[in-house]
Amino acid sequence: MSVNTLHVTNGDSVLHLWKKAGLLGTHLAWRDVLHEGPVPGNLPLEQLSRVRADYLASRGYGNAIKVHHDFEKRDAVIRRASEFDEIVLWFEHDLYDQLQLLQILAVLQQQGLGAGAVQLVQSDNYLGMLSADEMMSLYPKRRFLTSAMADSAAKVWRSFTSDAPEQLNAAASQQYNGFPFMGGALKRLCEEFPAAGSGLSRTQKQVLEACALGAHQKEEIFRRAQAREEASFLGDSVCYAHIDDLCAEPSPLLSQLDAGYEATVLGRRVLAGDADWLEHQPLNRWIGGTHLDAQHPWRWDEATERVIQGQTVSGGERAPTDS
Repeated sequence: MSVNTLHVTNGDSVLHLWKKAGLLGTHLAWRDVLHEGPVPGNLPLEQLSRVRADYLASRGYGNAIKVHHDFEKRDAVIRRASEFDEIVLWFEHDLYDQLQLLQILAVLQQQGLGAGAVQLVQSDNYLGMLSADEMMSLYPKRRFLTSAMADSAAKVWRSFTSDAPEQLNAAASQQYNGFPFMGGALKRLCEEFPAAGSGLSRTQKQVLEACALGAHQKEEIFRRAQAREEASFLGDSVCYAHIDDLCAEPSPLLSQLDAGYEATVLGRRVLAGDADWLEHQPLNRWIGGTHLDAQHPWRWDEATERVIQGQTVSGGERAPTDS
């Protein structure tokens, strides 16, 4: 283990464990919820980081000046990756981590660092919940990134950041040698497109169902919604932003009362399959490089596990079609 090693992971809880375990080297947390908001392709890292920082600040996930500063510091470190003797990436199985892993590998490949230069620690346990000893037991299990893995990761990153969601959908149907959790994570991301019929993403549906079934406080709604996940990836602040979205005018599905949150009449109709939220509520969201709006109302068809186009319906919105 070299003192001149760059260790990269998902967040501060892992950095704390590394310090506790005495892990030598430079420690870097990536800290970006790439499954939320715009991630347009073909941008240099620094320009994309500005787009991401603006979005995160607009959603209330951090102070704008601090987020920009943190990303600038982060990017400066990864740009010096060639100066380290070793680069070790530590990431989990969930969507949050897998998208970060893709971005980092794409950046490193652009810098000419790939096979033989990068090592991976991939875990199906949440790293921040391990003990220091359990964390360090993963280090000897690290594996070198191969050329095929590097090329595959770069291709998936391009699919994720493309404005053609069919590319993401196709990537989600693949299995990836060396990345045992990637296919499942991408499939979960596809489920964040508005569902055919209801107009709800899977996260929105789980939040709305939790409230309809008796959870009325934000903390309990978050806990119940994430309990439905195969691999929990959503932080509480992001979940709370989704709750706020479901409360938004002109056609809220949740209302905030003195006793907490309640599903509205429309919310219960949407859950029952009697209404499509997007026939009442404007669509303006990003998934990776795809901007969803009235002109581009991509939907997720759960029956066929496909992202599908839409057709015009009353109110200027669109309903799903298989064309």
